[in-house]
Amino acid sequence: MIIGNMGEAASGFSKYPEAIREALEFLQKQDFRQLEDGRYPIHGEDSFAILQRYETRVPENGKPEAHRQYVDIQYIVEGREQLGWCPMSPELKVCDPYEEQRDIIFFDKLIPITALTLEEGSFAVLYPYDVHRPCGSLAKEPEKVTKVVVKIAVDYIK
Repeated sequence: MIIGNMGEAASGFSKYPEAIREALEFLQKQDFRQLEDGRYPIHGEDSFAILQRYETRVPENGKPEAHRQYVDIQYIVEGREQLGWCPMSPELKVCDPYEEQRDIIFFDKLIPITALTLEEGSFAVLYPYDVHRPCGSLAKEPEKVTKVVVKIAVDYIK
């Protein structure tokens, strides 16, 4: 997992692989506040963005997930949320088996759990070995979030 902020843009994101730099540059150039929720191409099926608006939920009500075919970049446009994380391990119990078409597997809980706060302008790069539980609330009441999830095919990252 990589955690960063768009404030790093001045560096040109030079420390990241080319496909991730391309995605971060795409995110930086868009005014997502003016766009409709939906899917936006970056590099065909190898890299695309999904814009979504929602309210956060009690963290424990979300299922931890992982992917095999795509790396996620979760970028907060507006709002904030808790992102739960742990590395893939044999201790994790699968509660919903892997769905190849959706490229997702769900787990019972994160073991061990690390909770991170993602705020406006921050992003997390999550690889297939990064089990994560997004959309968690940091407050007692749900908060509105605008987020873009970029999907980058594992084979496209070289």
